[in-house]
Amino acid sequence: MMKRIVGLFVIVLAVMLVPAALPQMEPMPTVYTFVSTFQVPRANWAAYSEDTGKTFAPIMEKAVADGAILSWSTFEHVVHTPDGYTHGAAWSSTSIAGLMKVLDEIRKAGPRPAQIAATKHEDLLMQTSLYHVGSGTPAYLRVVCSNAKADKPGEYTAALKKYLVPTFEEQLKVGSATYYGVDEQYVNTGAPSMRCVVVTYPNAEGIDKWATAISATMSKWSPADREAFFSSTVADSRRDILARITHSGHK
Repeated sequence: MMKRIVGLFVIVLAVMLVPAALPQMEPMPTVYTFVSTFQVPRANWAAYSEDTGKTFAPIMEKAVADGAILSWSTFEHVVHTPDGYTHGAAWSSTSIAGLMKVLDEIRKAGPRPAQIAATKHEDLLMQTSLYHVGSGTPAYLRVVCSNAKADKPGEYTAALKKYLVPTFEEQLKVGSATYYGVDEQYVNTGAPSMRCVVVTYPNAEGIDKWATAISATMSKWSPADREAFFSSTVADSRRDILARITHSGHK
């Protein structure tokens, strides 16, 4: 189960890069993200990156120009696990049709050599309606996933809005982050109650500044606040991802 959760987290991290072209508005339109992840042997990492730049990136750039998708990204994990994924790609659209149009184009070209060398592969289809896009080019991705209480999954998102989203907004304004969002699965291949906070940063310094701000906010919580926030998730269900964004583009 834990391995499955880790796989889902990988996918979500792609989502954080996705809606880079959407302005902040109320209500926020739902954005769908297709995430494709691979476990690539270390000896093939350079070839995988080269393949991505030569074959995958041009398809994504054309899709953005045509309006089929809003944004796209590729990423590689910084923190590795024995059974986890090492590389991935994601693209986002306001429609499932937009995602499938791009997927069809990718499959027409056939699998790349570095993909064939992968020992494991998984896809996810995510959705988000709680997000905010800042400015700057994303360089790092952080995904924090937890299982909300299955009988009341909405309580976790409500707790985030109340206790942490104000700090998220502050950090976006000062440039510590370029995007934040709260994602869930559109196609449930794992626990439907899983929710993931996705954040992208312009540099490693932004990661430090974000963490410092969150810690400062949480230090001001009363015991009742802590209970309200942490009781909205399943204990010990949290898993994190930290990745480097290697290619990206948006409308």
